[in-house]
Amino acid sequence: MNSVGARTAARTSAVLRWLAPVVGIAAFLGVWELFVRVFDIPEFELPAPSAILANMRDDPGFYLRNTWVTFREAALGFTVAAVLALVVATVAAASPFLERALEPLVVLFQVTPIIAYAPAIVLWVGTGFRPILIITVIVCFAPFFFNGVTGLLSVDPAALELLRSVDASPREVFWRLRLPNALPYLFAAARIAVGLALVGAVLGEFFALVPSGLGVAIKKAQAFTDTLQLWGSIFSLALLGSVIILLLGVLERNLLRWHASQTLR
Repeated sequence: MNSVGARTAARTSAVLRWLAPVVGIAAFLGVWELFVRVFDIPEFELPAPSAILANMRDDPGFYLRNTWVTFREAALGFTVAAVLALVVATVAAASPFLERALEPLVVLFQVTPIIAYAPAIVLWVGTGFRPILIITVIVCFAPFFFNGVTGLLSVDPAALELLRSVDASPREVFWRLRLPNALPYLFAAARIAVGLALVGAVLGEFFALVPSGLGVAIKKAQAFTDTLQLWGSIFSLALLGSVIILLLGVLERNLLRWHASQTLR
């Protein structure tokens, strides 16, 4: 294949990569719209996507304000969890004993439904932003920790031996070999943690008595049986999560140009 053909194929592949999710979402919403109309489902039970989008268009400020609040909470909890988990994973990867000691604790936090102890966290630290942050960090910590440990330990033995043969310090081994090797694992964890961060932020808003956020909007909509606001808030969460995932994908492709996960696509 000549260079012109290769460039054309690359552009076509890029267009299809961006077009595929749009087609999938449009098809899903189209089936939903058709289902509601054909079976004449009342709006208070399940509104049509067109009605939900019209409600969001009529009051964009409401959804933008609450989305921004939830985004800030989720983003900070996500970031704190990623940094903290990487630090703990680095310690665990350096000591098999500590790894075995820490894993059961992380598993306990992971398998216990966060809704079970979210009220206890609010009672412990009070209402407001702090319990939301703690809840979000807890739910995001496990995927970063486990993927971080796996990535830090899954290094090429030959590359590790080469660095040791030139008397590379543990710090140099970490920055030049272990951390770059762990990045694909951390990005995989990040994709999982995005949804968990939004869940943690919304759940925290349910209990923390904060004045705004998509969790608050959902709670009020449920109390007043406002299905359009309820589904508008859900759509806002879905859109927010999709945008974050999209940005993570762009960041991953730029940071991991050298990795097989990007070069073999």
